[in-house]
Amino acid sequence: MRYVELTGIVTPHTHDVEETIFYIEGKGSARVGEKEVNVKPGTMIVIPPGVVHSSIREGFEPLRYLAIFVGNPDL
Repeated sequence: MRYVELTGIVTPHTHDVEETIFYIEGKGSARVGEKEVNVKPGTMIVIPPGVVHSSIREGFEPLRYLAIFVGNPDL
């Protein structure tokens, strides 16, 4: 599990394992594959292994989330 405080953008990337992201503060958008979702506290997204994804903060408040991995991601 990772706690992430985003002050801008997480560039598009992938993992070899499933990732669940639970947003706890702020607002912004997340792209998972070809889909884009507006995110706010309480939003949860599940990202299958190998799918390109990214997050972008909106406004000036940090976007904070927990990233939970199923398996052992290459950290």
